[in-house]
Amino acid sequence: MLLTSLISSSGESRGHVQHVVAIRLLLCFTQLLIAPGFAQTTLPYSRAYAIPAGILNQQLSQFAAQSGVYLAGDASLATGRGAELKGNYGVEEGFAILLAGSGLRAARQPNGSYVLEKTPVEDEMLVQASINKNGITEGSGSYTTRSMSTATALNLSPRETPQSVSVMTRQRMDDQSIISLDEAMGQTTGINVVNQNGFQVKYESRGFVMDNIKENGVNASTQNSVMNAFQSSSESPDMAIYDRVEILRGASGLTQGSGEPGGTVNLVRKKPTYQFQGYSTARAGSWDNYRGEMDLSGPLNDEATLRGRVVGVYQDKQSFVDYIHSERNVLYGVLAYDLTPDTTLTSGINWQKTRSVPDIYGVPFATDKSSLNLPRSSYLGASWNRISFEKINPFIEIEHIFANDWMLKSALNYTHSRSDGRYISAWGNSTTGVDPALGTGRLNNNLRYDNKGEQWGYNLSVNGPFKWLGRMHEVVFGGDYQKENFDNEFGRIANNATIDIYNWQPDSVAEPDWSNINLYNSRYNDRYNVYQRGLFATTRLELADEWKLILGGRYSAYSYDYYYDNHRNSASNEHTSLQVNDKFVPYGGLLWDFSTNYTWYLSYADIYKPQSERDSNNNILPAITGVNYETGVKGEFLNGDLNASLALFRIIQSNRALSEPDSSVCIDADSGCYSSEGKVRSQGVELEIAGQLTEGWQIQAGYTLTNSKYLEATESQKAAGYSPRTPKHMFKLYSSYTLPGDLSKWTIGAGLTAQTATATYINRTYGLSQGGYTLLNANVSYRYNDNLSFNLVGNNLTDKIYYRNLVNRHLGGNNFYGDPRNFLLTAKYTF
Repeated sequence: MLLTSLISSSGESRGHVQHVVAIRLLLCFTQLLIAPGFAQTTLPYSRAYAIPAGILNQQLSQFAAQSGVYLAGDASLATGRGAELKGNYGVEEGFAILLAGSGLRAARQPNGSYVLEKTPVEDEMLVQASINKNGITEGSGSYTTRSMSTATALNLSPRETPQSVSVMTRQRMDDQSIISLDEAMGQTTGINVVNQNGFQVKYESRGFVMDNIKENGVNASTQNSVMNAFQSSSESPDMAIYDRVEILRGASGLTQGSGEPGGTVNLVRKKPTYQFQGYSTARAGSWDNYRGEMDLSGPLNDEATLRGRVVGVYQDKQSFVDYIHSERNVLYGVLAYDLTPDTTLTSGINWQKTRSVPDIYGVPFATDKSSLNLPRSSYLGASWNRISFEKINPFIEIEHIFANDWMLKSALNYTHSRSDGRYISAWGNSTTGVDPALGTGRLNNNLRYDNKGEQWGYNLSVNGPFKWLGRMHEVVFGGDYQKENFDNEFGRIANNATIDIYNWQPDSVAEPDWSNINLYNSRYNDRYNVYQRGLFATTRLELADEWKLILGGRYSAYSYDYYYDNHRNSASNEHTSLQVNDKFVPYGGLLWDFSTNYTWYLSYADIYKPQSERDSNNNILPAITGVNYETGVKGEFLNGDLNASLALFRIIQSNRALSEPDSSVCIDADSGCYSSEGKVRSQGVELEIAGQLTEGWQIQAGYTLTNSKYLEATESQKAAGYSPRTPKHMFKLYSSYTLPGDLSKWTIGAGLTAQTATATYINRTYGLSQGGYTLLNANVSYRYNDNLSFNLVGNNLTDKIYYRNLVNRHLGGNNFYGDPRNFLLTAKYTF
């Protein structure tokens, strides 16, 4: 039976040239980017498609009509439903995506036509491995993606994006058994993971904080980056529910609004699938680390118009530090319903709860800055210490594709989070450290935190192609809204007893009666209300065949209210309010495809961050601005299975608050005042390669050089240097290789993370530094059969002793050992 009778007149039959190359593991990135002969592949003609998920035979007819090809075959074969096809694709790529999981293929004939036929069993795995064209990485086996929208809100490939972007794919996370966002970011090019304390972190890039984490493109602030906030009500997300993590480095004001120019992170959730699939895993590792996962997905009716997915996690984990323990539960459920062939409604909920005994201050140092040689298992807290985190995150999304290939997307995201912590711990006499001959330290009070957070995020966008001056272009426009309320309750019951650091017993201190308010010597409440609204638009103009211009802008408003209520002294209560209205953030990018595989780009990105400091006339200082200039070369090889980039960047952050040295010029001389003369510059180089080198060989590697300094600052700031906790050099590499022939059931992987020295200077006397170090990691996987596989992961194989990077390390404490050598074995059964 004839499916469609349109004859191609566009000359689709172009040659495909494939060069086999030998590539060393530690390939020089610069040579890769400039070598014109590497991986030259002539791409087939591609065009933009926006075919919604629907009945498969109707999709095939629509695709054949739009692409102008002749497709023949038995229509009864194409029963069931196919996935959506959105983006720029060649004919064979488009057929592969639509037919993924159907057991069918479109076989090209000598005359240029196609015939629909069943896929030979031995070819099905190869077909599946190539399907990540819509950005989805699950099942692709790849360390890269074909599409992401985090930088510009347009769905672009890494090569088409004029900023530095990376992706942590599902395959990469599975290979290294990465289970938290903290671990994923620690393996990502250019990202510096900085601990706030023993259980919460910040992510930094190019010397600046990344203070926004998106969920499927919907913005949310990281709570510990909000002005005056100290501790967050949420913890690092579990990675079991996510398909990938998209990372943008550099200013992201176009899609984010306000914040630091460090970049942004986008967590992309797993979607329900049209075909049934599932897996369960059991993991066991060092220090009694046990974890189980289950993931089931598939259609819930015969037509597959209703699809569902559920993910569950249970983890019970000890630590190399005595007494430290955590128990985690995760439950994720999502439904997708096709209201019409062009409209899909998706709704779900994610719940995560963790109960743990935290490490509060780590270990102290000696007064002369030498190590006290305390073992890595040292725990200086009480046996009753505890903290719990709970997050409930419902969401709803709707997507509609119009007949003219335009698309509307709308998403509403709500997160309720809470943490409850009660603990006491010893440190070395405030910041002065411990006399090694005496070993005496002090307890740092009984502390209680009860933190709550409510975050609403909404995003609406419309995007599509348009024709102008004989060329096709793209545009996206929309708006977003954020409402975030944080409520932190703090209490302190004094206990500064002297202890023996060398002979500390965690059960030697009793837990106080937290309900007795008369015991508290400090009780207060912090509340933060943040509102952001923005309208944005981005267009990608095709100036010529090889030249593209991306222009964008965001018109936004920001308001912030801070309330401090002292329960013991109401006279010290305060309220701070500030607003930034009518703020315009521009964006621009120019790209030149100067060869088949290479693109040069130049970009300008902007962002702003309100501040609460006041000038000599008691007026709030203007918002801090961060401008990101970037240029470089990007390479795309093997039809997009391998991406590489070389970037030069410079960030200038201006309007930073500087304290006026002469308080007599201030209206409020006691409180002092500020000027907006502070300025910082960060500049450097980034290189990355990610994807498939040859069949069965994946790699992700990146190098970052960062030089940052104060341009305008106080003398003490200049003496300490800007962001000494940022390594000047960072290199991260991981590569996996599936052995050939009879050994194809085995996959081996190896990699490293390396960085130069860092330091923390609360002042020159008590600050500490960490020398450069390298950590070696590896994994070995064995596929027993089509359903059962095993994966053994080893981390820090040389058992390097080092301290984690921290905001405020000092002699008295906040010194946390990094994880010693450890192993994790995973057994995975795929349904």
